[in-house]
Amino acid sequence: MIRNPVFIFTHLMLPIKYQILRRVLFCALLLFFFSSPATAHVEKGSMPDSVAEMEYRILLEFEPDNLEARNKLGMILYRRDKFEAAESEFNYVLKKDPGNIDALTALARVNIRLLNYKQAVALFRKALAINPDDMYIYYYLGQTMEMQENLSGAKDVYKKGLSREISSQDEHAAEARQALIEALNDIQESKETTLGQNR
Repeated sequence: MIRNPVFIFTHLMLPIKYQILRRVLFCALLLFFFSSPATAHVEKGSMPDSVAEMEYRILLEFEPDNLEARNKLGMILYRRDKFEAAESEFNYVLKKDPGNIDALTALARVNIRLLNYKQAVALFRKALAINPDDMYIYYYLGQTMEMQENLSGAKDVYKKGLSREISSQDEHAAEARQALIEALNDIQESKETTLGQNR
């Protein structure tokens, strides 16, 4: 018994059409939810990094030059120890926007994990040249210099960061200032301990 070719086509191809339609609708929903301000910030803990990574990759298929999404994907990759992939995302952002502070500091952190301390120091210095008031950059730069065993350089960076004026209402800066004070105290204590042992 031979059936009508139109009947066969519609019954065989219809499921494929529905699969494609479902995929298109899924991607459209992702774009809707991830382009709204309330859900555009996938932070650690709001969903598993593996899921967030997949969703940002889908979003970037549609918006390849969305630098905020690339920075967020880079941070997810960094947290998942995918350092080369994270580095690639941050480099992409910096090619499009060389002064992107988030990408500069994140790429510096990637370089620390890859033990490229010299490159990390250079990136933190570049970030400070763009934004000399971000006290956390002083902190991370000093920490990196300590990893290079450049304690005097780290001490100078911490002091320079502490010399910056901060607004009493800036909670972020207050936390960074406290981190700088503690790092400076740690260097001083370690120096005193070393001197005491040499006597």
